[in-house]
Amino acid sequence: MTNKLIPFVVGIFAAFISYNIYSKSHQTLDLTTNMSSPEMKAFEAPEVSKNVERIRAAATPERPALSSDRGRWAMAWLHLVIWNSWKSAYFYADKYPEDDLHNYLEYALLSATFLAEHHEAEESALFPALEKKIPGSMEQNEAQHQAFLKPLEELIDFIRLAKAESKLDVGAYRGMVDSLVGPVMQHLAEELDSLEGPKLLEHFSESELDEINKATHKAQQGDTHRMLPFILQNLPPGSPFPPAPGFVKTLLGPWVFYWKYSHLWKYTAYPMKPMLSPAPQL
Repeated sequence: MTNKLIPFVVGIFAAFISYNIYSKSHQTLDLTTNMSSPEMKAFEAPEVSKNVERIRAAATPERPALSSDRGRWAMAWLHLVIWNSWKSAYFYADKYPEDDLHNYLEYALLSATFLAEHHEAEESALFPALEKKIPGSMEQNEAQHQAFLKPLEELIDFIRLAKAESKLDVGAYRGMVDSLVGPVMQHLAEELDSLEGPKLLEHFSESELDEINKATHKAQQGDTHRMLPFILQNLPPGSPFPPAPGFVKTLLGPWVFYWKYSHLWKYTAYPMKPMLSPAPQL
């Protein structure tokens, strides 16, 4: 009996500690990360900020009740994950500990490949499903994907080479991101317009849209040990996304799936266990 009780007590204790770490000082939902330094001007450009605000407006605190509204809502939150992860990778490009370049580059690579894989999932599951009944509706989204696909691939190759050579040209890295952040954020904002519920309901039923949402979600799934902590820590504590039971965010995320890639998470926008100085002021 005692042998069975110990793991149960440890689990309860871990859940309690995790909840307090994850929830402390975050009673209200804050969608901003104040990573301020002179070189962050590309992320603070008026047009970029305008598009980020459009995305935040769609990322409502309450999960919509209807499937017709949930696709756009979930997409908005994923787009904020992209924004925050790119911002944090950029911010820490010259602030990583001296002996931690490899881990920093692995995180920067994950941030870039997350965007590429997000687009691949859309093009394999979401776009074809919508195009079947609304021909041409995804043409602009697809064109925008193609417009920055090559520069994104070049960025990913650049980071991979930096990892292989254990050497990072910070100016070159940031220059590549500077040229991408504007068109990427424009696309991420405008894509949400094509996913508005009333527009989709002119062609699809709620049940059909529910199936499309599930297929899109399935196409975006990856290694949970990487994806769950990455997503959770690039959104502020208290976020309703991902729409999972509380124990997933307060126990599984920070205590079960966190550790395999724990060397990466110090670079996230909202680290569960802050380790770096200067850290983002939330």
